[in-house]
Amino acid sequence: MSEILTPEKFKYFGKNVKIHEYTKIIYPERVEIGDGSQLDDFVLINGGQGIVIGRMNHIASFVSIIGGGLFTTGDYAGIAAGARIITGTHHYGDGMRISPLIPEAEQCVIRGYVRLEQDVFVGSNAIIFPNVTIGEGAIIGAGALVNKDITAWTINVGTPSRVVGIRPRIKTNPY
Repeated sequence: MSEILTPEKFKYFGKNVKIHEYTKIIYPERVEIGDGSQLDDFVLINGGQGIVIGRMNHIASFVSIIGGGLFTTGDYAGIAAGARIITGTHHYGDGMRISPLIPEAEQCVIRGYVRLEQDVFVGSNAIIFPNVTIGEGAIIGAGALVNKDITAWTINVGTPSRVVGIRPRIKTNPY
């Protein structure tokens, strides 16, 4: 049975936040969620070293934010269905094993920081690797693989992702 997520379980829980019934958050005490944000059913978040979700963010069904590292978003970010935000992973290192089931001294674990700046949109089934910043207003297309920083206000697609256009800057501020 899933644990019921109530506001007091979080590091910070803003006003008018909506978390659907079938959302799973591991270590909610490490998670901050800004005003007006929404997490749909079947979202999986591992609080890792810390998660900060800005105001008015939407995280759609089947999104995973995993890996045990850090993750932050600016305000007005959107993450579409099935996207994967990976804040940590294993590496073969110098002859290291790749299994979370053995002592950490025998593993080469990479924990990183993923940042989505304000007004970023991540398309369905996109994958974002650790240690990546997606600049303000950038769009990541469906199915893209992001393994390096993304320039603000660009449109990016492909595997690995590449710039294919420029997004117009936001003209209004609802606050």
